[in-house]
Amino acid sequence: MGTLHIVCFGNELHGDDGFGIRVYAQLCRSTWTKDVEVFNAGIAGLNALRFLEDCSQAILVDALANFGNVGEVFLLRPEDLADRPEQLTGHGLGIPYLLEALKVIREPQPDILIVGVEIAAVNPFSPGLSDETEHAIPKTVQLIRGLLSE
Repeated sequence: MGTLHIVCFGNELHGDDGFGIRVYAQLCRSTWTKDVEVFNAGIAGLNALRFLEDCSQAILVDALANFGNVGEVFLLRPEDLADRPEQLTGHGLGIPYLLEALKVIREPQPDILIVGVEIAAVNPFSPGLSDETEHAIPKTVQLIRGLLSE
């Protein structure tokens, strides 16, 4: 299987955009095998490329917009983001831009999955998640654990 990196994005100061960071905190409470590493990418933008080094697989965790109902958890592949307007929130140009940059600088590409939740809103300088987004955290952690057991 190789090394798997779980990279969580978000900004805790902007309402539901803090979703990925809250998932990161939950994931850190677990013990992982030595081939799994968990990272808090925050709002790293292209600096998050370093979290995709030396791995054969990666799971990216982030807030989503315009994918479905608020609180709904999604499992996506990079191609699911193609030809869509920017659908992930915050972080400058977001995960689609990061994945395009990765294609240019890294061969072979790691196998990438994106796990996200449809959020209610990004509220600048309003810490805390909406109830729907908060309730999606355990579902997201369970989904990630399931992916690792496959």
